[in-house]
Amino acid sequence: MGSFRRSVLEALPLVLLLILSVRGEPTFKCAENYCEFVVNEQLLGGDVQAYKFNLSAEYGTVEVQFEKSLVSIVPPSLFDDNGRKVDTLVMREVDVQRVDADTFTKAVALKSLQMHRNRIPKLFNRMFRNATNLRRINFGGNRIDAVEEYTFQGLANLSVIRLSRNKIPVLPRKLFAGLSSLTSLLLDHNRILELPEGIFEDLTILDELYLSFNFLERLTRNSFKGLVELDNLALHNNRISTIEPDTFASLATLQYLTLGSNRLTSLAPETFIAQTKLAKLDLSVNQLAELPKDLFRYTTALKELKMSNNSLKELHSDLFANTVKLEDLVISHNEVESLDAALFRNLRKLEMLLLENNNIGHIFPGTFDALQSLRALDLNQNGIMTIEGGLFRALRVLDKLFLQNNLISMVSGDSLEGAVQLTELYLNKNPLQSIDDDFLRIPSLMALAMDFCGLKTLPKGLLAKQQSLKLLFLEGNKLTDLDPDLFAPLVELEELDLSANLLYNISNALANLTSLKLLDLSDNRLRSLQDNAFANMTTLKKLNLKQNKLTEIPRALAKLPNLSTLTLETNKIKSTVVGEPLANLEDLYMGENEITKLRLNDFPAVEELYVERNQIHSLSVDTFVGNRKLKTVDLTDNRLTGPLEGIFTPLRKLVTLTLSGNPLGRVTRATFEGLLKLEDLTLRNIKLTELTGAPFASLSELEKLDLSENRLAAVDEASVRGIGKLREFYINDNEIGIDGLSGLNILNRVQTVSLSNQSIVVPDTLLANKSWMVEFYVQGGTFASLPAQFFRSTIALEKLSLSDNKQLVKLPKDFFQYVPYLEELVLLNNSLSVLEPGVFDPLGLLRELDISENPLKSLPDGLFAQTFLLESLRMADANLTTLPAGIFDKLYVLAKLDLANNQLRMLPEGVFNRLYSLETLSLENNQLEALQPDLFKSLEKLNIVILSHNKLAAIDPQLFAGLPVTAIDLSYNRLTTFDESAMAFAGRLLMLSLESNNLTTLKIHSTLEKLFIDDNKLSSIEVKLEDSYSHITSLSVVRNNFTALDAFYQFKMLTELDASYNAFTELNLAKLFNEIVPLYTLNVSNSFVERVQFGKIEHTPTLVHLDISNNNLTALDVRAFAVFRQLQNFVFGGNRFDTFVVEDLLRAFDDLQTIGLEGTVWKCDFLKSLKASMEEADVTFAYKEKETLHERLESVCSKQLYDICCV
Repeated sequence: MGSFRRSVLEALPLVLLLILSVRGEPTFKCAENYCEFVVNEQLLGGDVQAYKFNLSAEYGTVEVQFEKSLVSIVPPSLFDDNGRKVDTLVMREVDVQRVDADTFTKAVALKSLQMHRNRIPKLFNRMFRNATNLRRINFGGNRIDAVEEYTFQGLANLSVIRLSRNKIPVLPRKLFAGLSSLTSLLLDHNRILELPEGIFEDLTILDELYLSFNFLERLTRNSFKGLVELDNLALHNNRISTIEPDTFASLATLQYLTLGSNRLTSLAPETFIAQTKLAKLDLSVNQLAELPKDLFRYTTALKELKMSNNSLKELHSDLFANTVKLEDLVISHNEVESLDAALFRNLRKLEMLLLENNNIGHIFPGTFDALQSLRALDLNQNGIMTIEGGLFRALRVLDKLFLQNNLISMVSGDSLEGAVQLTELYLNKNPLQSIDDDFLRIPSLMALAMDFCGLKTLPKGLLAKQQSLKLLFLEGNKLTDLDPDLFAPLVELEELDLSANLLYNISNALANLTSLKLLDLSDNRLRSLQDNAFANMTTLKKLNLKQNKLTEIPRALAKLPNLSTLTLETNKIKSTVVGEPLANLEDLYMGENEITKLRLNDFPAVEELYVERNQIHSLSVDTFVGNRKLKTVDLTDNRLTGPLEGIFTPLRKLVTLTLSGNPLGRVTRATFEGLLKLEDLTLRNIKLTELTGAPFASLSELEKLDLSENRLAAVDEASVRGIGKLREFYINDNEIGIDGLSGLNILNRVQTVSLSNQSIVVPDTLLANKSWMVEFYVQGGTFASLPAQFFRSTIALEKLSLSDNKQLVKLPKDFFQYVPYLEELVLLNNSLSVLEPGVFDPLGLLRELDISENPLKSLPDGLFAQTFLLESLRMADANLTTLPAGIFDKLYVLAKLDLANNQLRMLPEGVFNRLYSLETLSLENNQLEALQPDLFKSLEKLNIVILSHNKLAAIDPQLFAGLPVTAIDLSYNRLTTFDESAMAFAGRLLMLSLESNNLTTLKIHSTLEKLFIDDNKLSSIEVKLEDSYSHITSLSVVRNNFTALDAFYQFKMLTELDASYNAFTELNLAKLFNEIVPLYTLNVSNSFVERVQFGKIEHTPTLVHLDISNNNLTALDVRAFAVFRQLQNFVFGGNRFDTFVVEDLLRAFDDLQTIGLEGTVWKCDFLKSLKASMEEADVTFAYKEKETLHERLESVCSKQLYDICCV
């Protein structure tokens, strides 16, 4: 719940406090030193300037607080009549819309003024001229876009100013002149572009200065002149690209400095020469490519240094020579390739070193020897191939070691030598092929993770010394069975994850894990469990057996006396009977099974029951009699028919009930009788045609009701009688038009209403009493307009959607005047052809706006002039032919802009110049023929650009110069040749799509990782090598002119290759996999292949998906393909053979999951026999998506079995 909504709207039903009526004018009295008033201007009416305040405390001053109020100004009487008494005024979140130059003229006693989170737009010169006792001022979170130069003049005693989260673009030169007592100044989250020189020169005792989240571009020697006592300076999240060398020279007392998330490319060696007391420095998320070796020479007190997310490739060996007190060092997400052996030589106090996501392939033993205090070392996601040679030999207090996502293939007993106190070790996603029995000689380990390492077995003695291990993660490996001796030493193990393996049987290998509390065996191939599988697991509380092949609930579960959560979803279980009660089971998940009848006698303590997507066709009156503790029941998508009267009556504690997707037909009051605590009821798609007899009358605690996807024609008052506490009401997608919504009239505490249909009639007074409303969605309305007062009661509305209404052609300029706190607005697919200038001006907090699919054609100047906080703007399918110059100039924080599917032929010069935060831009499907070289020059955060479906015949090489673009889509244009390596973005681009152009030549840079060039005329790809090899990992060349696989041999890192619809004739797979070792997906279908050559493959292939379908092969030599032992999906239909040896196929591939046979007309008897053998091996058929009409027609045949043609 938003804080504004809490503070304002909870008060609306309350009687106003301390109010008398004198000549019709509201008068508020208080005789205490603390006075709290509840003032609702909307309810009181009249002129707020006439409100009277009588403060009559006998002695001392008075603190005045407006709580749960709505008041547009500071009532003049407050200070006119009590100016010598009020020392504190709190008007936080009460919707104050302005203060005037004379508002505080008589506030002579005022010391603390808290006006944050209102709608104040401006502060005036000398507005506090008589309030000279002021100590603290807080105008944070308003909509201030102008602060006059002498606003604070005369406030010599002022110590705190908070102006955070406003829209201030300019700080006048004399704004803080004379504020010699100021210690705290917060200016963060504004729109400040520059700091006038000397602006802070009078602030000689200022302790903290927050300027973060602005748009500062440069810092000069006079930016912080005068701040001789400054302790904390926050400059992160600006646009700073330049810092003059002596910028911080006067800040000798500085201890905390944040410069993260700026545009720094370099720093002078003397930048921090005066910061001898600096304790924390943040330089992360900049563009620093190198650091001077003397940069930290004088920061000898530094304890925390962050340099992550830069472009650092190497670090000088003397860089940290003087930072001897450093405790935390973060260098993650850079491009560091190696570490000098002397780099950390003086960091004896370092406790945390983060180096993840760099390019470190090898670390010399001894590099970490000086780090005697190191407790956490993160080397995740580098290219480390070995950890041998005593790498950690001196790290005797190391506690956590992260080695995930590297290339480590072998670990020995010496790998962790020296790390004698290691408690957490993470080796996930390493291609471990060799693990010594004594690898884990350290007895202190408490957490071990080796997920997704390709492990088929584990050494029998691997865990022999791990008596202290509590967490063991082995998810996503290829274990088929478990050795009981392996787990025997794990007497303290509490969590074990064996999910996503290939386990067929666990026997009793885990039975003696007597301390285990959580066991995950999901996504394996278990068909049954022997009765003693969990014999001694008396402490097990959570067991996950989801997505196995179980046909019944294993009786082994009865041996688990403390089991509280059981997950059996996505199996083939037909009955809920165990045979013995699970006395302490509280949460039971059995969705997506084959249960036909619900029997719950074995679960007397169950509180959460999920049996969605089964085949339950009926419930008896005693179904839940023995389950009175139930709080949640989900019966979604079964076969239940209504009205289910009396079925749920025993469930007095039920809180959530979901019956969606059942053909109930009707419900009555008796359906829900007795559900005294029900809060959440979902009845989507249950074929309701009417609500008669007040079916929900007994549900006095109901807070959420979903009646979507039914056939209701009306929701009248009788329908919803008794549910006065309802907060959320959804009535979407009913099959006939909802003409009556009178039931909403009595739901005056509702916060969310969602209505959708082809023809909803929205009453003019629908929201008249909805003062709690936060979200309102109408899809498919039939109104051409709404009354000016429609939203008058919904000031706290945060999300509004009015979509799919073809009658809605215009929005009055004042349409949004009563919803000033709106954060999300959707006006999708209406008939808006004109938007009035200023229509969005009241929406100063708007973050997301969608006006797509309206016939706008053009936009007025200044349309977004006041929507300063907009982060996402969609204007797709709006028939736009032009964009006004400057239309986006106020949208400094916009991150996503969608202009797809318009008719833009050109873009005005500088149209994107102020979109400093833009990350994603879509110009797809317009009429663009050319782009100016400097069009995107100011988009310094631009990451993804979609330019597909235009008419571009060429791209200027300087188009994205200096921008961090990583993905560009240029598909469906008119390019005939493309040299990505000559583009300014070469070296940064990771993904490029050039599909459906007319390319005959292509050259790329070696750093590109994903390339999509389907539907061109290419027969080769040229690579400009910066490294010794191309970084391409994913390549799609469908429907080109390639004739041999050797065109792809240069892509040594390739993991996915789709070369279908080319012309290969012959495939030399041995050569391909010797050249491209990591390839795991290969598609060469529809390519006229007649022969496949095999030979010696030097490394074990990692291929998991192979598609050779629709070629000209005359036989399937399964034994030859058996070299791909890890194959999971094999598609080979549509060739010139109609039989193969089933047993050979299933025996050849240990991990086989699917086979694809489409394209061939098989013998039906062969398919039947094949199906039986496949079921035994847990293999299923794979089916291709038919993309074209031709493919769909080709798949039609006279007879099918398992959706495969046969005779």
